[in-house]
Amino acid sequence: MEYEYKVTSFDGQVSLSELKNGTAHKKITAQLELALQEHARDGWELQGQYLFEVDAKAGCFDKLFGGKDTAFRMYQLVFRKPM
Repeated sequence: MEYEYKVTSFDGQVSLSELKNGTAHKKITAQLELALQEHARDGWELQGQYLFEVDAKAGCFDKLFGGKDTAFRMYQLVFRKPM
């Protein structure tokens, strides 16, 4: 069977006060559930959450002003559905 794939980022949003009072995890859980439900309604099945390393190369203009190559990590949700 052949599949179509969709990769999306998930960036949970909480306030500092929610972190301090211990309710941040509930808010992020609700945001993630909503994102998963929206994709499921469109026929997408969650395959997993993956961490990717990304290298960002400084361009010539960036280097003129002291910019350097850097790396960062990002989490992505991967979905699939039959074609």
